[in-house]
Amino acid sequence: MVFVRPLGEAERRELKRLARREVGRVSERIRMVLLSRRGYSVPRIAEIFECDEATVRGWLERFAGEGVAGLCDRPRAGRPRKADAAAREVIRQQVETSPAEAGYLFGCWTVATLAAHLAAAVGLRVSQATVRRALLALGFRWRRPKHALPQDPQAASKMWALCEPVLRAPHDAVVLCLDECDLHLLPVLRAMWMRRGRQARVPTPGTNRKRSIFGALEWTTGRWAYAIFERKRSVEFLAFLEQLVQAYPGRPLLVVLDNASIHTAKVVQQWLAEHPQVELLFLPTYSGHEQNPVEKVWWRLKGHVAANRLHGSIDSLVAAVHEFFASFTPAAARQLAA
Repeated sequence: MVFVRPLGEAERRELKRLARREVGRVSERIRMVLLSRRGYSVPRIAEIFECDEATVRGWLERFAGEGVAGLCDRPRAGRPRKADAAAREVIRQQVETSPAEAGYLFGCWTVATLAAHLAAAVGLRVSQATVRRALLALGFRWRRPKHALPQDPQAASKMWALCEPVLRAPHDAVVLCLDECDLHLLPVLRAMWMRRGRQARVPTPGTNRKRSIFGALEWTTGRWAYAIFERKRSVEFLAFLEQLVQAYPGRPLLVVLDNASIHTAKVVQQWLAEHPQVELLFLPTYSGHEQNPVEKVWWRLKGHVAANRLHGSIDSLVAAVHEFFASFTPAAARQLAA
């Protein structure tokens, strides 16, 4: 049987110290030597470290001939990596510069275009595989971006202006968050579980149709009101406001909503002049998708009734909407709005 040569006490303490300091494979090799000194057989050591017995014998022989230095990694053969730290920094700087700034027509870098640009612009000639590895090491990933709406520079002041009438409203006033969405017969595509290599297919209708849903959420109680129309215009908006006035007879209504044109049309202004109990409070521009809790209701609705599912007809889709809201409790609404 193969065992390590006898170790002196000072040599044993040094090996134990190095085993704690070193990491990875070097630390494992030192521990192989220490276990062999304690009488562990080569098969037992190989079982502990889940490696071949020949590997254990090789490192014990290396230690016998070269000492601790023999357990360290030796310089490897082959060409050194081209994408060293300096090269990765150059790659990072270039990929964070838009192609337009570099004089190209395309809008984003690919591995191929970035590799060609590195060679032409900065003289760094590396393969596409090297560029890909460097990008991954730098924390970059190939993903789809998302749309970003413009920022309203007066957003803070508009939010304060919106809060003021809510704070001074009479005790019987109702604060409603209102929004609209379109629901198409064409299914909404959402992520789902599917077998690797077998992408699920969702059938589409021969002709797409849609319905427009108006919804209002009472902020304090979670009470939900909605209406479904064939179109989404100021006419339908006013019809929904009439529905809300009837639902809250004699009570002031403070309606929080976005700046869509159907909310600001002249016919709406005329209607408001005739219904002083209704006041529209407009959110900052482009912020409805973040500030209006009704957006979360639409997301939940589409996930339940339209995601990855083709209904046989528009009437079937509308029926599914009614079924969803029949079980949409105030508690569920408040949880979404939180």
